[in-house]
Parts: sequence; C-alpha cells; structure tokens
Amino acid sequence: MSHSHTLTEHHQNFLNQNRTDPITGEKIEEGHTVVICAACKSAFFIESWEYLGNSHCDQTETLKFLPLPQTLYLKANDKYTQEVLSFGFADSPMFMSNNSGGCFLSIVLGFASIIASSFIGEIFGGAIGLLSFMLCFMACITFGIISIIPKNRNISIKEMENIESKLTIYIDYKSKGLVIQHIKQKVLKSFFAFEDITEFKYHIIYHPNTDIDALYCQLQIRITTRSVSKNYFATIHRDTIPEWSDFISKLPTDLRIINTPFVYELR
Repeated sequence: MSHSHTLTEHHQNFLNQNRTDPITGEKIEEGHTVVICAACKSAFFIESWEYLGNSHCDQTETLKFLPLPQTLYLKANDKYTQEVLSFGFADSPMFMSNNSGGCFLSIVLGFASIIASSFIGEIFGGAIGLLSFMLCFMACITFGIISIIPKNRNISIKEMENIESKLTIYIDYKSKGLVIQHIKQKVLKSFFAFEDITEFKYHIIYHPNTDIDALYCQLQIRITTRSVSKNYFATIHRDTIPEWSDFISKLPTDLRIINTPFVYELR
C-alpha cells in the first residue's frame, strides 16, 4: 500500500529538514504531497513517485508516517562510531565474467580457420587444408566449451563480493562524513563531509547471465561535492541488497540521495 502525505504547517519538523525531490531537484515545501521510500527514507513528490513506477530501492513499500530529523551522534561504545559495509569497492567497474565474449571469440576463430584452411589448401593441397581446418575447428570448439563453464562455483558469497575489491566505504559518525579507505593498507583515500555532499547517486545493475553469475549484481555509486565527483563500484550478491538499503537509510535525511542509472566516465 502506498502512503502519501500532504504537507501543512503542522509538519514543521519535516519541513525544517529542507529536503529536495530527488527527481526534479525542487525544494519540498508546505502544500506539496510527498511519498517516503521505506528503504532509504528519501522523500518524493507524488508525481515523481509515480514517474518511478511507484518503486524505489527495488521495492514498493512507503512510510505511513513522516520520518523525524535524523541526527548523527557519537555512541558511547567505540564499536558503534562507524557503519561499515561487509563488501568492498573499486574505483572502476567490476563486471562479472560474461560468457558471451568467449563464444563470440570462438565464432570469429571458426571463420578465421575456414579462411586460413582455404589458403593452405590452395598452396599445399586439399588434404593439408582439410587437416588444418579440422585442427582449428576442434580448438575453437574446445575454447568455446571452456568459456561457458561457470567459474568460482566453490567460492563463498563474501569471497566473491571482495575478489576484486580494493576499497571500503563507511559512515564515520564522529567526523560526520563518508570515508573511503584502502582495504589492505588501511590508509585514507578520500573523505566526504556530509555538509559538502551535494548529491549521492547509486544504481544496481543485474547481471544477465543464466549461470551462477546471475545471482550477483554490480552496485555503482557516485558521490558529488561542490568541487569533485567520484565513482565507486562493487560486486554484490542479490541477498546483500538489503544490507545496502539499510546502509543508505542511515545517511542524513537532508542528503540528496538518488537511485538512478548514470553514465560512467573515466576520470
């Protein structure tokens, strides 16, 4: 069931959060009718929600009540000063293995073997040409079969998610920002203060293959500040998506969070 809220003077706690609609970029004000995504707590004009197909964060649930202002605070136990994800990121796309590449290459090599064998047949005779064709054809078939065998069947989910990861991203409650850190060296790569972030964009791309890779997705995020825009990518299992939704729900509610595809550009 979809819940909508028409804002009045009685909703000052919500209006004081100075939210903007993620789709139009317009400020949400008194008189507007909004819908709150139950996963990330983002507020949308009802028209924007309908434009998104009445769904966000891969779900359709909405909040029955307007969320109260979210304040970042330092908990007494140092264990809870950070919100850390169980999977890592890289600063370039980490696409899962795509079997179509191997099959395509096999087809190309097959045609090449036909052409090569015809030339060899013209030079050395038909028998040698036929033999060369058969050898090339069998090599192509073998390569094609190997390329479509699913890889990494015995690797755990967390090992698969972190197999190419180099960075970790976490919320630092004490510093009030997002920290990007090298996993192995444990050194800071980037820090984005919440007050400097103008837009936090993310999107999940589902892998199209029908083998084990189909269980994994690529998460891509873009953090934009007043002076810089950075892209980060992660390979995650579909069962890990709720962890990501929970993570972004803990970001400040006045942060402009957008779930939408974007074009990756080399920087």
